[in-house]
Amino acid sequence: MDDDLWAGWPERWADSDRDVRTSAAAISRHAKGGPRYDEVPWQRFPHFYGPGEEIPGLLTTLASEDAGAADGALRRLWMNLHHQGGTTAVGALAVPFLLRIAASGHSGLRARTLRLVAEIGRCQHMGDGSRDGLLQVAEEPSVVEGGTMCPVDWAIQAARQAVTDDLRLLLPLLSDPDPRFAQ
Repeated sequence: MDDDLWAGWPERWADSDRDVRTSAAAISRHAKGGPRYDEVPWQRFPHFYGPGEEIPGLLTTLASEDAGAADGALRRLWMNLHHQGGTTAVGALAVPFLLRIAASGHSGLRARTLRLVAEIGRCQHMGDGSRDGLLQVAEEPSVVEGGTMCPVDWAIQAARQAVTDDLRLLLPLLSDPDPRFAQ
């Protein structure tokens, strides 16, 4: 590794284009509502299986009228954005769009979509369902996510901030019964 590149890491990268918190905060309301996926730097933050460039296509399919295709897209999003309990920076970028899809998309996929959002905003818990485990940001702040070299706690913070910013979308869903249990 180039010592100059890594000097002062991660603090030196905070608030830069390598900080997913900065990139997520820069997504405009217009882009979120469009949705205008082209305004999001997906390629800057890969996921577990490669570049994040296919995430917009999966989000488009998840929001489509085709329930079967939407289900398949959601399965791929789960695999790419929250694989084996770990979260990704590109997952944090997807959170505002996932919230909008959950609020207006297929009601049969709503619970799973919102669960994905929740898992993206949670540190790898390895079965820890306690209050302390739920609120923990990262087990080790220096843990990095794969190829992006983005600290995982930055991705978790960005995802949580996206949920907070769009809380107005979630509040109406509190009284909406999960269709799987409505029978």
